[in-house]
Amino acid sequence: MKNILLKSLAVFGVITTVQAQTINVAFSHYAGKQYVYVLERGNKKDTIATGKLDTAGKAALVIPAAKKSYAGISHFALTDGGGMDFIVNKENFSVSSLEEQPNFENTKYTGSAENDFLNQKIKQQKAVLDKVGFVQYGLNLYTKEEPLHAAFQKENQNLQQQFTALADETAKSPLYAARFIEIYNFLMGIGSSLNQPEEEKAKELNLFVKGKLDMQALYNSGFWNQTIEGWTDLQQRVIKDDAVLLADTKQILSRIKSNEIYTAFTEKVVAVFTKAGKDDLAAAISQYAAKSGRLEKPAKQLTNAINAPVIGGSAPALQTAAGKKVINKKTLLFFYESGCNNCENEIHQLLGNYEIVKSKGYEIISVAADMTKDATDGHDHTFPWKEQLCDFKGFAGPNFQTYAIIGTPTFFTIDEKGKITGKYARLVDTEILK
Repeated sequence: MKNILLKSLAVFGVITTVQAQTINVAFSHYAGKQYVYVLERGNKKDTIATGKLDTAGKAALVIPAAKKSYAGISHFALTDGGGMDFIVNKENFSVSSLEEQPNFENTKYTGSAENDFLNQKIKQQKAVLDKVGFVQYGLNLYTKEEPLHAAFQKENQNLQQQFTALADETAKSPLYAARFIEIYNFLMGIGSSLNQPEEEKAKELNLFVKGKLDMQALYNSGFWNQTIEGWTDLQQRVIKDDAVLLADTKQILSRIKSNEIYTAFTEKVVAVFTKAGKDDLAAAISQYAAKSGRLEKPAKQLTNAINAPVIGGSAPALQTAAGKKVINKKTLLFFYESGCNNCENEIHQLLGNYEIVKSKGYEIISVAADMTKDATDGHDHTFPWKEQLCDFKGFAGPNFQTYAIIGTPTFFTIDEKGKITGKYARLVDTEILK
């Protein structure tokens, strides 16, 4: 978790009026530079303004009345590189720096309780954690019998009290900055105790995400993808129970008030589950969300997952050059893309075990996502089975769409009645080779 770094703690500021909200920026070294100003929204960004700083490096960034309820991170970026983040939450403010490279320390901002809180708490927390590292070194250096060990132990307890007080102040604060700090601490793997065992800390962080994390605050934080990916990775490394992961995902969805965020979260977890080869989870959460009636214009990947063939259901007919092919015998259906490392591994497995698959009564049908016939792209396979489908439309092809294939390799096992009996990412998982 500590490898997920906070991307821009350079400067934060905030805005507010009943009508439009205004941020006055002044960066003398950026005079005449083109800029773009955006608000964070999930994995998207809403462009609010573009323009050029004047000869003094000044500009007024105006957020329209339509966005007056926005509380989150905004990003001021120069088109040729550089920029900084501000919190936006109903405050007008100004921000300035005389330095060529504005940062957390040399930038001045006024008129923002949000940013005062954020900067103060981040500095205080960093100071405590820096000392903790030194104290831990001392505790490891001196034995319990040596006088200095007791002194380090006492300081460790003092630092824990300071750390707990900071966490309590943050938890009680209604400011967006407080919610942002909670997100930051999750990403940095910071728990409630300075000396927590890693497994205990991981379980605590998981409880925070599923039961407390403000999803609206996360949606506007700029860390939407990193946080969801970090949480699912935490689940898989520590909890290691797909039933728990599914239940926790549903709990998070039940706490989301906005249909827009509900849809975005569903799309993200389905993509993460699919990438991790957890197709059953992706299908389960897709169906759960679809039945809620809360999905708003779901993206294609989620739509495909919702409409995906299910285990126990009839296998959809395949589109071939000769027309529709209905599957009515034992079949191993293999979707792949040439050149993909995992696909090439499964191709070798399939070729090496072809006689075994045949002896179990399976017909093999392969469907390629290849876009060209160029052998230099890895399209030089010679397969012993008859049905080798490829329409050179890639994942947009009708067979990939019908079977809702998001990632390759993917295997389907189908019985003699044309019913899907399983979906897998590896041949060995089908248990045909046993």
